[in-house]
Amino acid sequence: MKMINMADQKKPKYKLDMEVEVDDKIVSLNNKKSRLLQCIDKCGSIVKASKETGIPYRTALKNIEIMENELGQSIVVTHRGGRGGGGSSELTDKGREMLYKFIKINRVLKKHTDLNEIEGAISDVDEEKKIMRVTLDKKEIILPVVKGFNVGDNVLILISPSDIFVTLEAHESSVRNILEGIITEMKFKKDIVRLTVNINENSVIADITELSRKKLDLNLGKKVFIGFKAASVDIIKK
Repeated sequence: MKMINMADQKKPKYKLDMEVEVDDKIVSLNNKKSRLLQCIDKCGSIVKASKETGIPYRTALKNIEIMENELGQSIVVTHRGGRGGGGSSELTDKGREMLYKFIKINRVLKKHTDLNEIEGAISDVDEEKKIMRVTLDKKEIILPVVKGFNVGDNVLILISPSDIFVTLEAHESSVRNILEGIITEMKFKKDIVRLTVNINENSVIADITELSRKKLDLNLGKKVFIGFKAASVDIIKK
C-alpha cells in the first residue's frame, strides 16, 4: 500500500481528429462523425440525426460512405418502410465497435486523466425496464440498455475517477451501483486525492478533495464504498 505525491504536469493539447483501428483497418473519426453515429443509434434515423447534429443530410451520407469505405464494410444499415414510410436506420455491430473505441479514446484525451476499465459480462437485458445487468466478478451493476449488447457478452466498463463518489456506509439512494472495497493507495496533488480501491479482482481509482478525505478520515487499508451513476458509464465489447 502506498501514499504518493502526484507531480504537476502541463496538460498536453490533443487534436480531435483521430484514427481508430477495427479489424486491422484504420478509420478516421472526429467528434462530429461520432455525434452523427450516436444520434443515428438513438433516433433510428439518418434524417433525424442530421437535423439534431446540424450536419446536412448529404454530408451525413458522404461521411458514412467514407467511413464504410475505410472499414471495408457497412457501419449503418437502413430498413425500408412500407408505402406509408416508417423506414429506420441503425448501426451495425462493427459500427458500434468503431464508435465505442473512439468514445473510449476521446474520453481519455478530453479529461486528460485515466479511465477505470473494469471487466465484466452481461448477465441480463431487461428491455421492458430499459436496463441491463453486468456481473463484475461476484458483484453486479446496473446500466441503461445499449443496442447491440446481449447476454453473455464480455465487456469493459469505463468510468472516470471524477464520476465516482466514496462513502463509509452503503447508503440507500437512487444510485444502485455501490461496491465495497479497501483503499490500497493514495496519491496527493494540491487539494485532490486519488484513491485506489481494491474490489475483489478489480482496482478502481477515484478522485476526491483533501477536505473530503479528512472528513471521512480515509487512510490506507480502510474499508469504503464507492458508487457511480449509470449515466456516467461507457461500455464497450471486449
